[in-house]
Amino acid sequence: MAQFLQSILGLREPMFSAGMARLEKSTGHSAVDVRLIADITTKAHRVMRFLRLDINDTTGRELYSALKVLVANGSADSLLADTDYILIILDDKVISFNLIDVIENAHHELSYERQIIGHGQCSLRGELVGRYVNHARTHEPTTRQIAREIGLLQD
Repeated sequence: MAQFLQSILGLREPMFSAGMARLEKSTGHSAVDVRLIADITTKAHRVMRFLRLDINDTTGRELYSALKVLVANGSADSLLADTDYILIILDDKVISFNLIDVIENAHHELSYERQIIGHGQCSLRGELVGRYVNHARTHEPTTRQIAREIGLLQD
């Protein structure tokens, strides 16, 4: 599970998997990361189904284009209201469902290859850290220190 999050976040930190294992251990192995990945997948698929895209065979380019069309027809705000931290990988490319990323990609007419995903990645880092920090079994200062060590938080 750590590899999926590491890929989406673009973290090449060799300690990421070990740090995620420490975070999971601090929760008593509550599968916080697995639940987050399930939430990401569920929300991404909900948007894709709304866009009438087949979740089994849609390409990254098709999804990226469909998200940009949402901005053009004015429906991006409502559909992407709760997708700040949603990013998925299609065709070895990360696609962001973050409203700011989608609007900027459309506004600047960025190509599929040059799309931005930074706002989505930032939101995902925050969501991930928040879920561990707010877990009943974790110690906040220790959780934040581990998150800093593996690149989820910056000073």
